[in-house]
Amino acid sequence: METTTFGPVFKITARRVGSAGKSTNSVFDAGDNKDSDIIGEHDGFIAPPPFGILHMDSMRIYNSRINKTNDADAAMRSVFGISILLGSTSALMAWEQGCSKMELLAIDDGNEYAAKLVKYYTRLGFKFVRKVGDGANTDLTDLLVWGGAGTRMNGDLNALLTKWGGLVRKQALRAGKENKQ
Repeated sequence: METTTFGPVFKITARRVGSAGKSTNSVFDAGDNKDSDIIGEHDGFIAPPPFGILHMDSMRIYNSRINKTNDADAAMRSVFGISILLGSTSALMAWEQGCSKMELLAIDDGNEYAAKLVKYYTRLGFKFVRKVGDGANTDLTDLLVWGGAGTRMNGDLNALLTKWGGLVRKQALRAGKENKQ
């Protein structure tokens, strides 16, 4: 895992264990990295108190770069795989800065995946706030902030860390044991 920050902006890059590659160390190259050792990227910004918000802007998981036949890689493709590790990393960074709220947009690109994203984030513990792109008074602001239409969701940072912290610690211990073998 590599974490790069520039002021309040962050980028977290997940690489294969043992990867010799290094990112550009720029928070501004989101989505442009073609390095095959990168299996996930997550970016956003942290607005510490008085705002106390973790703004989760984007998360990309490159499933095509994960070997489906390898047991360790198969665990990364699970519902609680690399995406929860990336999200937990940003949540911990925000918590350390005194934040209490997480916000995201489950993007709706006009395909069936949008409903799956909302269901996934709801399962994780996020709550529905509003639909963005339906013509509401808040749409212009939301469209400028988020860059697209979808479902705005909020999460309670402490509740989510409490709920998922044990799972992340178990995965880290398991990964550490597998890498020693």
